[in-house]
Amino acid sequence: MAPGLSVRIRGGGIAASCCETLLAQAQVDYQREPAPRPKVPAVMLSPATQSLLTDVFARPDLFDGLHPIRRRLVTWGSSDLVALPHAAVVVSEEELLNRLAAAAPATGSSPASPSLESAPTWTIHASGATAGASALREFGARQASAAQVKLTAQADVYSCSMEAVPNGWLFLVPSSTETAWLLAAGDTSEALLAQSRQISQQIDRVTSGGGSFPAQPRIAESLCEPGRLACGSAAIAFDPLCGDGTGHAVREAILACAIARASQQEALDDLLWEYRLRLWSGFKRHLELCHEFYATGGTSDWWKAQRAAIEDGLRWMTAQQAPVTLGRYRLNGFSLERT
Repeated sequence: MAPGLSVRIRGGGIAASCCETLLAQAQVDYQREPAPRPKVPAVMLSPATQSLLTDVFARPDLFDGLHPIRRRLVTWGSSDLVALPHAAVVVSEEELLNRLAAAAPATGSSPASPSLESAPTWTIHASGATAGASALREFGARQASAAQVKLTAQADVYSCSMEAVPNGWLFLVPSSTETAWLLAAGDTSEALLAQSRQISQQIDRVTSGGGSFPAQPRIAESLCEPGRLACGSAAIAFDPLCGDGTGHAVREAILACAIARASQQEALDDLLWEYRLRLWSGFKRHLELCHEFYATGGTSDWWKAQRAAIEDGLRWMTAQQAPVTLGRYRLNGFSLERT
């Protein structure tokens, strides 16, 4: 037990589940306040993210039986189809959370309940919809839609596909040997499929809709302050086309728990700067990757507007990072150490 340290976790997603498990393993007194929200229909997990989650939950069998992705098929701008090696598994967020809950420690230092008996040392906000979380600064304004589709007999069921069309983009992620999730941004999926050269040929029919969601990169105006840390969707949201948001949510949860634990020995101002800078650096890398895609996807007004918004984001991030550099701490496993 870490004497004098207590943490309240607010959120119901992957970052919150990781925080709960890490604090239980470290014998930190914690409570969790779930925040129900719509679940993402499909999550594609890279080998690096699988490794992170396997380490956090100490379960090498965590992803057994999930549908594999072995290639990425890209049709972008004026380029012809390019096939690239890829390695990932696909799972719905709801199933992933169920697997994480089953893999979590059987006992923790404190069971989940609405509040601690006394005020917590730290509150970790792990969901953007959680009360008290900071407002998000957004770079762009694009909605994406999700729909479940039945694949044709000729579709490559072990490849995900990305395609830029004149008025937006399509992203097809097979979730079984017969079905896939189609993400579309810029216009309706029907309108974008009518412009498609590649993905439309893999879809037999749309079977159900999964709703719409914002797809522009977003970051909290305030990532941390004494007694409060934001991680997961309360801190950063990635464009689903260009980043492994789940992997970053896990890394943020690991860092948030490490910061809370280190605050008993280390200078608080130094720890908070380290937290901000690490999250800023990850978000800036994401914006740089987004810029590569949106700078080459098309020449319509829609593509130009998205590119301009990302460039605004890169200028803002450069200004945030200018005063300080990383290097005061390093992560050793799940603990933060001064270098």
